[in-house]
Amino acid sequence: MARKAAESETAVKPKAEPSLATRIGFCVAAWTVPGLGHLLLGRRWRALILFCSILAMFFLGLAMEGEFFSRQSDSYLQILGYFGELCVGLAMPAATYFEYPGGNPFFVSSDYGTAFLVTAGMLNLLSILDVYDIALGRKP
Repeated sequence: MARKAAESETAVKPKAEPSLATRIGFCVAAWTVPGLGHLLLGRRWRALILFCSILAMFFLGLAMEGEFFSRQSDSYLQILGYFGELCVGLAMPAATYFEYPGGNPFFVSSDYGTAFLVTAGMLNLLSILDVYDIALGRKP
């Protein structure tokens, strides 16, 4: 009997699962600013690492004069590239607002810059999924 009482006292109570609206709010925050969802969940180091790495990739893509894809293209790959770059959050609309010319196809590293821009968006998409898993309690 004493053993059961000791086990029940040391048992960890599961945390209450956040509502669907809260989880979606974390994901939207993670999309707008890379790492913000992790910061809201209390994962400061992971948030800092993701923020620095995703924005560094994005700015390196801009420095290499990477091209932004257009959503008005007839090619499905161009449209997927556009949504891949859009996954980086507010950095892409901010770059177009500040009149980033959108790349120079004759620049030596333009193709690499475009790959960096899409990769930054895809990495942010993975971090959004990570935020959802952490908020759901699937990941410690």
